Amino acid sequence: SLYRINSLCLWCSLAWVATIIMFWYVTSFNVRNDFLPAPHWLRGFLGEFTWVFPLLHVGVIGMLILTRWWDFWTS
Repeated sequence: SLYRINSLCLWCSLAWVATIIMFWYVTSFNVRNDFLPAPHWLRGFLGEFTWVFPLLHVGVIGMLILTRWWDFWTS
């Protein structure tokens, strides 16, 4: 969508954000409750900072969107 069709759909973007957040929170839940094997430090990190991975993931996509259309928004 960013580079092939050169447009963004608002509903698609909202679906991206919802899916990314759900993915990371479900994965975090599964790691913290030993449903997925992970090192002890990762379980502790996800128990304390569950919000970090979804924020980073959405932030990277946001930066890709900003850099793709920076010329459009600044003209």
